[in-house]
Order: sequence, then structure tokens, then C-alpha cells
Amino acid sequence: MFGRLSISLTLMCAAAAAADKYDDPAITLARILADKGSISDVELSIVESAAENARVSALASILRSKGLLNDVEIAKVWTRRESPADGAVQIVPISTQAATAPAAPQPPPSRTADVPVTSDTHIPVILYGTVLFNAFYNTAPNNIEDLPLFLSKQGTGPFGADKNFGMTARQTRLGLRFNKPDVAGARLSGDFEFDIFAGKTELPNGMNMDIFRLRLAYGRLDWNHWAFEAGQDWAVFAPLNPTSYAMYAIPEFSSSGNLWIRQPQLRMEYTTGSNDTSHFLWQLSANDSNIGDYPPNLFSTARQPGIGERGRMPMIENRFAWTSRVDDRDFTVGASGVFGRGQNVGMIGLINVQQPVDSWGVALDYSLPFTRYFNLTGEAFIGRALGIFSGTNGEPVGAVGTTGGHGVRSQGGWMQAQFNFAKQWQVNLGYGIETPSASQLPVGNRWRNQNYMGNVMYKLSPNLTFAWEYRRMLTDFRNQTFANERGDHINLAVAYIF
Repeated sequence: MFGRLSISLTLMCAAAAAADKYDDPAITLARILADKGSISDVELSIVESAAENARVSALASILRSKGLLNDVEIAKVWTRRESPADGAVQIVPISTQAATAPAAPQPPPSRTADVPVTSDTHIPVILYGTVLFNAFYNTAPNNIEDLPLFLSKQGTGPFGADKNFGMTARQTRLGLRFNKPDVAGARLSGDFEFDIFAGKTELPNGMNMDIFRLRLAYGRLDWNHWAFEAGQDWAVFAPLNPTSYAMYAIPEFSSSGNLWIRQPQLRMEYTTGSNDTSHFLWQLSANDSNIGDYPPNLFSTARQPGIGERGRMPMIENRFAWTSRVDDRDFTVGASGVFGRGQNVGMIGLINVQQPVDSWGVALDYSLPFTRYFNLTGEAFIGRALGIFSGTNGEPVGAVGTTGGHGVRSQGGWMQAQFNFAKQWQVNLGYGIETPSASQLPVGNRWRNQNYMGNVMYKLSPNLTFAWEYRRMLTDFRNQTFANERGDHINLAVAYIF
């Protein structure tokens, strides 16, 4: 078998120059192997998307990673490229092609092969990302100028700081995704994704020198019905988010009804599998036990335990979801829960006091695409001490000895109506609200936070989208109606997607 594959690949290389691009023998062979299950659909797409004179190399690399070709057989496979200097044809071994090909096209023009990205162990790796530009204008003081979650008290910006205009690119996102089938009878996949939203460099000109922030870092094994995952991924609890390029680094309606977080976790999943009508999904995870009280001034290379980690057990999340297919649309309804245990510590007078904190929550999520032009999505929740999910308006646990010392209870939710008027145009309208229990909050704390949102997206091409968004924010403070604030956020986004 190895000899036949080697001979086929060598013959394809000789015929590639004369072959029509729609009848390329490398693609034909890759499709045959995909039909037989020898390579995956992802690996087939790598061959199909490669430059014409790199398809044989791409397929050979994939077959080598599967053990179908050894190094001796690979050495028999060659690829041709033109010298950018004089147009003379050179013969380049696959093993040196990646090193000799220039990183980017340079004049004079050349037809250097695009070599698929692979890891050091020859696993195909997909590079993806979004380069995102945002211009914004605010009419009231808030907590984050380019992505405001809630407003500050009225009168806190008496010298014009309540109104501002700015531009950023720090919601830009980059990721690497790998996929290697047939590991212990399962498909191995994973993701590593980051953006530059971790903060600003402390330099006089460091305003736009943004800092790396880890988003995703996990590996996953998928069998027919079961799956296992370890790493940092989106939480199982309350998993949906609205659609927005204005709120891309932090999901829309965060702190106003949308619970979300990406956490280190061990996850197990079971699905009944898909058929023509419906399927069931069960997810269970053990997560990092933070509750959301970690003091910002302690961020450093030293990690100090917070209330949740002092509880000495993982946070447990669970979700059940039912999906039913109607025509080509999937209607999904899910119910999820979370429970974590912590310890709140402090002093009452001269006495050291510890109070148990039980963090818990239940949530309902739904995605209802009634037609291909209209989709309704949203979530509703109730719970206590949910600060790690951006709940309780950033005030999840009160001081020891207070009514909120065991955790502040909160409830809320969000809803989004999506209209797909045409292939290029999309409109999203949404509303979110969260109301912590006023009796568990000190006077003057944020009590209720509401957001109204509307955005319009125009997709000029699959790789370029323009988006305009308007958001109306209303933040109320407990027993201080004079401090209640109202404000607007206007955003223009340009997204380059690759």
C-alpha cells in the first residue's frame, strides 16, 4: 500500500503542471481517501485550499502524520517551484520547502508554494482570527470606556469626563486549532486562542500597547457518543451570548443579565447523536472554584486564593439540552446549574470571623430560529455569589457579618432578536437586565443594571464586515435615586476575518 501511494503521488507531481485546476489529481486522490475514511474532512479542505503546486506536498504531509508514508517514501515525493530570480525551475524536497519558501510574497512576483501549517508532530494546525477596529463615543461615565458594562454615579464626571471619544484595536483575536483523528478510538482536537484585552502597558505612551489575554486553551477527545475535555473553555453554565462586534472581547449584556466566563475545567459530555429530527446533550464539568472576588491590586505572578478556592472543592457545572431540527434549522432549549463552596473571611471588631459561602445558580437558555430570516435567543437565571460570571454587578459577596456575607442573590436575563434580511445584511435587537437583592447590598451599591442594544452588520465579503451599534444603559444605585445614571454608547466596528 505504501508503495502504491508513493507512486501515485510521484505521478501526480509530474502531471500537475498540465492538469486543470478543477481536475487536479491531488484533490481527486484526497477526495477518494476522504470517502474511504483515511483522511478527515478538515484534512481534505487543507489539500483543496492549498496552492496548485503545494497540494501534493499537503497530502503527503497528512499521510506521513498518519503513518501511511514513511520518511523513505516521502523522500521520493518532490514539488516544483519557480525561482523568483530568473524563472528557472528548481526541485525542492518537501522536508526543506517550509524553510526555503519566503514568509510573504516579495517583488519580483513568484509562485512560491503555500505550505500547510503543521505542528512539530505533523498534526495539521489551522490559524484563524479577527483583526477588529472599534471607534466609540460615550455620553456618561462608565467602568470601561470602549466596552462599558455599567455606568458610574451621576455627577462623578463634573469636568467633561462623562463624554468621550476613542479608537482601539484591542479586541483583535488570534487562535490556533488542531484536529488529529483516531487517537484511542477518538478524534483529538484542541484550541489555543488569545486576544490583547488584558490591560495597558504602564508607560507614558502605552495607551495602545495592549497586553496578551488567554481566552481558550484546551484539548478534547470525541467518541461517537462521549467526549472528554481538559483545559480552559467556555463554561457549561449559561453558555449563550448575543451577537456584537462592539462587545467582542467581553460579551454583550455582561453585568446586565448575561452570565459568562471561560474557566479551567475537566469536562465530560454525552450525546445521543444526531438524526433527522432531534438529539439530547448532557454536559458535566469540574471547574476552577473562583467566585469573582479576586482583588485587582493583587494581580501578579503570585496567585492568592480567593473566597471560592478557600472552599477546597471544584465548582461543579451541569447542563442538559434538547435540540430538534425543523427543515434546516435547529431549535435548542437548555437548562444548566452551577454549585461552588467558599469561605468568606474578615474581622468583626477584634475577632477573626469565617463565613461559608455557597455559590449557586440555575439558568435557562434557548435558540429558536423560527425562519431563516428570524432567530430568537436568550437566557434567564437566578442564583447567588455569581461574580465570576459577571453576575451581581461585580458585588458577589458582602463583608463578613453583613446580610450579603454569605453571598448576594441575583436574578436577570437577556433576549436578542436577530433579523437576516439578506445574505450581506443582519440586524440584532436586544435587552438585558440584572437585579441583585437590594436587602443584601450596602446603601449606594449598584442595584439594577439595564441595557438596550441595536446593531446593524454589513458583510462586504466573507472576510470583511462593517458593524454599527447603539446601546442605551441605565444603572440604578440602592437608596440613592439622585445618583442613578443614564447614558449612551455608540460604536463603529470594522472586522477583518481570516
